[in-house]
Amino acid sequence: MDLSVDHIWQPQPLTPCEQINMSGVLVMVKREDLNHPIIQGNKLRKLKYNVLEAINKGHQTLLTFGGAYSNHLLATAFAAKQLGVKVVGIVRGDELKDNHSTWSETLYQCQQLGMHLNFVNRSSYRQKQQSQTVLEIISQLDVPFIIPEGGSNELAVRGMAELVADLSLQIMPPSHIICPVGTGGTLAGIISGVRQQQWGCKVMGVSVLKGLQSVNDDIVQWLEPVDMAVDWRVLHDFHVGGYAKSTPELERFCISFYQQQGIQLDKIYNSKSFYALAQMIKEGEITRHDRPLIVHTGGLQGGVF
Repeated sequence: MDLSVDHIWQPQPLTPCEQINMSGVLVMVKREDLNHPIIQGNKLRKLKYNVLEAINKGHQTLLTFGGAYSNHLLATAFAAKQLGVKVVGIVRGDELKDNHSTWSETLYQCQQLGMHLNFVNRSSYRQKQQSQTVLEIISQLDVPFIIPEGGSNELAVRGMAELVADLSLQIMPPSHIICPVGTGGTLAGIISGVRQQQWGCKVMGVSVLKGLQSVNDDIVQWLEPVDMAVDWRVLHDFHVGGYAKSTPELERFCISFYQQQGIQLDKIYNSKSFYALAQMIKEGEITRHDRPLIVHTGGLQGGVF
């Protein structure tokens, strides 16, 4: 296969760590939103070793899963376009199939990049490869390389661990590392990276979905036993109603944050993680004596307030 990933995954310049003041607490912001215009933030790191594995094993097609606003779908579509391979997206919601007027901009962009979209009902989507519908789609393809929803697997964890290695070149160990949580791969990678660097910080993930307690089990399955020595937890109190849900308070916070700090926060992920940090500072869980770092994981294509 005449492919090269050098133009996407060549050694990337370190994204900046910017110091901001949040209610008297000096916070470091790791600006992963600046690493790539399309395969942005954590998606660049999570896809890196997945794509390299697909190429090394000679796969001509990538297949993955996502909802209508999935950053991961778009990132995978763009990567496949650049690499010259076919790409298939299994999309949650069969009601979207023949109703283009309800498509998100994300879906239109995926289609324009050449992704073949297959819309399945929510039951089939939850079952993934255990669903007969999904298995029938896969059977019609020439041995696709399957990337899980959100790109989260052991290969993604390996890529995300490199984030902490990069941080070790930029800053002293922080007291806390905070990031948003969807499928859990990003947090698992950060936990692994913290263990590798032997940092003693707390790692806190902010769940953006309601009722996502099971994500802890998903994270554990990707960790080595030695990683469990890291002090980590998932916060479940800041989802504001569920995935892609919002409140006037969250919207006001994001607008005010952008006006004060000049950093845009996407509606789905970083709005909730930065808001959670602000609340922890307000409640005294994180104080001016701490050295918190929050990872901006990108995803701005999903929209901002």
